[in-house]
Amino acid sequence: MQRIRIYVFVRQFAERWADTTLWVRGRSYASTVRGGRPALVNRSARSRATPFRGLLRLGVGALLLAATRLPAQASRSTMPDSVRGYIRDAMAAFRAHSVHRAEVNWRTLEDSVVAQSAGAQTPSGTWRALTSALRNVDGHSFLLPPPDKMAALTGGMMPALAQPARRPMAAVETGDASDGLLLDGRIGVVVVPSHSGRNRPAYVDSLHARIRAVDRAGACGWVVDLRENTGGNMWPMLAGVGPLLGAEVVGSFTNSAPGVGWHYRDGRSWQGDSTPPAEVDGRGTTPPGLVIHANAPVALLVGHKTASSGEMTLLAFLGRPYVRSFGDSTAGYTSSNTNVPLRDGATLIVTSAYPRDRLGRTYPLSVSPDELVPSSDSAGSDAPLRRAVAWLRGQSAGARQSVRLGCSD
Repeated sequence: MQRIRIYVFVRQFAERWADTTLWVRGRSYASTVRGGRPALVNRSARSRATPFRGLLRLGVGALLLAATRLPAQASRSTMPDSVRGYIRDAMAAFRAHSVHRAEVNWRTLEDSVVAQSAGAQTPSGTWRALTSALRNVDGHSFLLPPPDKMAALTGGMMPALAQPARRPMAAVETGDASDGLLLDGRIGVVVVPSHSGRNRPAYVDSLHARIRAVDRAGACGWVVDLRENTGGNMWPMLAGVGPLLGAEVVGSFTNSAPGVGWHYRDGRSWQGDSTPPAEVDGRGTTPPGLVIHANAPVALLVGHKTASSGEMTLLAFLGRPYVRSFGDSTAGYTSSNTNVPLRDGATLIVTSAYPRDRLGRTYPLSVSPDELVPSSDSAGSDAPLRRAVAWLRGQSAGARQSVRLGCSD
């Protein structure tokens, strides 16, 4: 099986690029995580558009639209057959992989690309029109130029890897919210940072170590903080928090075959059926061992920076008993996009599927928490954390005799 590379750009181009990768198993094309909307549809229904964020807002899309100028008076007849064929092939790939394939008037859309590309003598002369078509159909689909052209467009600026999440939480009465300590003597806190590139076992091991340390200290509730998780590779994240997920199959994509989903078992995560592949997508060096309080209630902290694989990790918890989310709406990169290489080295990145939680609910846009809580209160403290802790206290108080929840007096 070949790996699928998923690109996620989650920082404004003017500040920096965060080039993060998500690896899944499947067919021999690449994918990315974004949200989107249909346009040029044959029916009246449309989904609400999400903001065109990050690199797409001030990066590749804007660069292409600004850098590729079209001749004002050129005739369509001057376009070489090879360039027409390039447009035809690109649009065929777009149609084949788009999640909106049944909603778009593809003949009209392709004609508009040809008209907007009038006078183009090379494939690069069509990039502007193709970018416009992609964005009209789906706000998070786009065309990525070849690496050498990207360097020219950006003045040689190279993408930077996503940085580890800062510790976002403030003290709550009895201590700091550290990466694996107890709050109030009963609430375990686990901060899940971004993870870029291929699986790093040390990342998974560190999350397991935090969970074990808090578990042994007697946690009766968990805070899983995803607020600064801008994405990357979802599989190490799922492997790391897997002991708290409460199930083996915790999600899937809408274009997955029946029986194919997101799996977690014994410290390993993968995309597929119940039989793990020889090389799983996420794993640590050793299994996490028994977590006594694994079924205790979980409070999820999310916000505008929670993006792509961070959002997938959030979705992996949804449908679990005794789980509730707090904070603000997520970034809105909840979709799987197929990367289709074109013959000149450019890549079409097309939204091809949306994620589903373990109950089969689909999430085509950003995810709103169960409780919208401002990031700070009048006293300047961490309001979402305070509200999450209050909820967990109530859950523990109502279930102190429950062996299933693992809480005791």
